[in-house]
Amino acid sequence: MLSVTGMFRNGVAQPAQPLKGREGQIVIITFLEDYIARLTTSSEEDAAWDVMMQLVEACAVETGIDDLAHQHDHYLYGKPKGA
Repeated sequence: MLSVTGMFRNGVAQPAQPLKGREGQIVIITFLEDYIARLTTSSEEDAAWDVMMQLVEACAVETGIDDLAHQHDHYLYGKPKGA
């Protein structure tokens, strides 16, 4: 499979260099602007998650209660433990 770059102008995809192909050959055209935007957002989101995880780790308190997340209503409000 051949991968090339190009631009979309006036409703037509134009490769950056001449290509050898045959008339009627099936091609896949991928618009990269949205893809690149997602990659940028993903990098920014990854950095934000890293900061948040550092904050969570810095503020973590060891309670000694193994099922606190699952049974929080029991520990907070005295409700019977769930399954």
